[in-house]
Order: sequence, then C-alpha cells, then structure tokens
Amino acid sequence: MPTLKFQPEADRYYAEGYWRDGDLWSDFARRARENPQKPALILDDRSFTFDQLRRAAVGVSAQLAEGGVKSGEVVILLGRHSIEAAVAMLGCLHRGVVIAPLPPMFNETQLSALISQTGATGLLGFGGEKELAKCRQIADQVPLFLAIEPDLVDRLAGEDHPDEHVPRHGDDLAMVLHSSGTTSTPKGISHSSNTLRYATEGICKRWELTGEDIYLVVCEFGFVGGLVFGYFPPLLNGATGVLVNRWNAENALRLIEAHKCTYVLSMPTHSADLIDAKVRSELKLPSMRVLAAPGLTRERRVAMQDAFGVPPLGDYGLSEVPGHAAHGLREPEAKIALTEGRPYDGTEIRIVDEHEQPVPANTVGSVIVNGPSRFLGFLGNDELTEASLTAWGGYRTGDLGYLDEDGQFVYMGRSKDIIRRGGVTIVPSEVEPVILRHPDVREVAIVPLPDERLGERACAAIVAVEGRTAPTLEELQQFLDLEGVAKYTWPESVEVFEDFPRTPSLKVVKRDVVTRILERSRVTA
Repeated sequence: MPTLKFQPEADRYYAEGYWRDGDLWSDFARRARENPQKPALILDDRSFTFDQLRRAAVGVSAQLAEGGVKSGEVVILLGRHSIEAAVAMLGCLHRGVVIAPLPPMFNETQLSALISQTGATGLLGFGGEKELAKCRQIADQVPLFLAIEPDLVDRLAGEDHPDEHVPRHGDDLAMVLHSSGTTSTPKGISHSSNTLRYATEGICKRWELTGEDIYLVVCEFGFVGGLVFGYFPPLLNGATGVLVNRWNAENALRLIEAHKCTYVLSMPTHSADLIDAKVRSELKLPSMRVLAAPGLTRERRVAMQDAFGVPPLGDYGLSEVPGHAAHGLREPEAKIALTEGRPYDGTEIRIVDEHEQPVPANTVGSVIVNGPSRFLGFLGNDELTEASLTAWGGYRTGDLGYLDEDGQFVYMGRSKDIIRRGGVTIVPSEVEPVILRHPDVREVAIVPLPDERLGERACAAIVAVEGRTAPTLEELQQFLDLEGVAKYTWPESVEVFEDFPRTPSLKVVKRDVVTRILERSRVTA
C-alpha cells in the first residue's frame, strides 16, 4: 500500500516545507556529529554522550542484522524510560526497521496479540527485570529477542561497528503506535519519519526549544507524549534529556534543580502531584522557563502557575495526530487559562455539526483535524482508516470542542462522554471542573449509571484530597448551587474511590468506574 494513499495534502506539505526527505536516524546522526561529547541523556548517575548513543545504536543495529531482521520489518520495543530505551529505538532507526514501542504496563497477552497483529520479527526489552521477564515469556514467538541491558549498551558504546545505515524515505512507515485502550489488541497507528518529525519540530518551534535547553522526560515510554515530547526533542535538537524512570514528584523537583532543567512536560496526574510537591517544597527552580501541562482544568492551571511562577502551557494531540495545537510562550493569561492554543502552522482544525458542516466560532462541535502530523492509517486496516477520515483527509477525533474568535482551540471532552437523562443531555466535562474547585476533591469522574425510567443518571465518582473526606451528595449539590451550576446537570449520587481504574497512560477508564460502582451495589443489595 502506498504510504500516502490517505493523505490528499501531501504535495502541499512538501511544497510548504513541513515535510522533507530523509529519516529520523539521519537527523539524529547529524546532531551526534555536531555534538559528539555533549551529554545526550542522563538517568540517575549514568550519562551518555551523543557519540556513545550513536555507537551503541549502531551496535544494536548490527545485532538486528545478524538476527535476520530486515529493513521495513516491525520490531516491538517494551520497557521503561532508560538510556537503553533510546539505544534500542535508535538502533532500529539505523537499521531501517519499523518501531512498535510499548509501555512497560502492557502484559504478555497484549504483547503476543501485537506480535501477531504487526507481524513483528524482533522484540527488544529494557528498563528493568519485570519488563524483561515479560519479554522472555513470549520471546519464542519472534525470530529474534534482544535484552538491551546496561552492560550490553556500555560495551557497545565502547566499540566501533561499521556504520552501515539503511536509509528510509521520509514517507516510509517508521513507527506503529498503539493506543492506551484496555483491550488486548489496540489499533496499530502508523506514522512516518515526516509525521513524527513535523510534530516534534512543531512543538519545539512553538515552545522555542533549542539545543541549549535541558529537558526533563517524564511521560512514560511507549506513548506518543514520551516520544514526540520526550525523547525526540533532545535527540533531534542536540540537547540534553534527563530521564525519570519511576514517577515521584519530589524526586522530579530535585532533578529539575540539580540539572537546571529548562523544559518540563507533565500529564494531568503528574501535574497534580507536582503542584502538591511544589507547595510543600522550598525549592525555587529558577531554571525552568517552559512548563507544558496539557489537559488541566482552569483551576489546576492557576494553581500550577502560582506554584511554579511560569504559565502551564496547553497542548492538544492524539496518537493519530500527535501535537497539533499548543500555546506559545507569550499567550495572554485568559488564553492560557481556557484554551489549548493555536493549531501548528500547516495544520487545520475544523469544528463541525452532525452533518460535518463548519460551525461558527465559540460553537461546540465535533473536532476534525488534518495536518502534516496526521497518521498514515491503521496498520493493515484500510476499511477502518477510510471510515475515520473525511474526503479532505481530516481525522474524526471523536472529541468535542470549539475554536474561539482568535482561532484558539478549546477542548470540551469526548463526544461519547455524555449522559442522556430522559430527554436531557449532560456533558460531564462542563461539570467536572467545577467539582474540582471543592477543597476536599482531588479527582472526579462523572459517569452514567443505568436508570429504568430515565435511561441514565449522573454519578460523581470522587477521589478525596489526602487526609480529607469526600463531600456527601447533599454537600456536593449545595456547592454546585453556590457555584451557579444548572440543577439539571447535578450528579444524583456520589461514589468515593481511593483511586480510579486507568489506562497505561493514566487516563481514567470511565466504563470501569461504572462497572465497579455496579458491583458495589450488587454486593450491598
């Protein structure tokens, strides 16, 4: 299948300079030649220069070749943030291999299913014994298994293997991402060097990141955030990345101070932890100049700015269209508080009604996106790809949102994340941010519970602030009344959780929240 079969805007992207020939290895290798002795990645007390990374990656590439893995074939990578993760990834890029990165939480059943789905001929494991044990259990399902461990990487970094790079075209399949759903066989999301490079260069341009910055890499390996916003910016910019192998907010703050990190990106759960840790800490962190914190409510954004003294920049993206809208560094405070920023240059976001006709500014509708970072298609599933795309190449994201009068994007939630109570539609994303203002609420998820008469009723599942008690239903409704929230949108029950069921990328799985609530009711009935 031609890789650009589903992208009618390809010629424009080349003409306007958003795409170019050449693969990601070539971009990295150029930086390695320019900065051979500069630290590229730091983890705990280990530091690898660009030249060490290059040498180790070429060594892994040689082992792939010896194992019979050919250019264009798929190799699955599973593990934690580590220098070994970068070496494994770069080694595959050097060999012209298609990477399928997976986070450490994926289990053996998922691994086995994805080997079958992708036709993988290799499996690389790294990051810890738990992750390597999973890989070893299913290693007999692939022709080649390599454990990329520190001793091996250190040895390869000291050797001088022939640099026999197998080049790939910028439009060739380079990476297959897998969504963080809970099924054993998530969709394979295909990307090229061009789609990934545009996303990385776009966010570096928007946030003015250069080779002089020091990046704190927090987002888990295997997800688009950990790659496009984590590894790729320092490796392709010639900068230094500081890796967080296991999440701890206090440790993250210490790393920012110790390494004088200038750029941090955190997901909502990380952000909540960082706010709490910073409030308790006496660290000043004067080096930080770019704090990216997508997915936060207005109140959390204000709290984060108060805690760190720099505005938390929003970003909007998906595995299918990574990083295609973001704030700039000098946005007005009102935009920082409410929006996710402007589309990248070259990207178009359309807000449409149920007939896919454009709606006016400040009108909520379905979000459709096309741009140079849009995926090539779902691996091996042209029918699903076609169903997800419009005639003009736009991806139907399944999200709700609007563009304001200045073209800034405001995310409202998933189109499926609505509750139909009788003839009334309730949008949880409009009420959840208000409930988060309650001083005793740390997290909230409004979910639909079945009702024989009305179809569905809204339930507020709440995780309380540590050391406090979640509000009762009466207390919550009184609070919403004082906040001016329309009564018809109020939750009609409250369920308290210590934590929510989550995807590997830490998103709340609302259907599992509903399942647990219903199980509770059966037990107490």
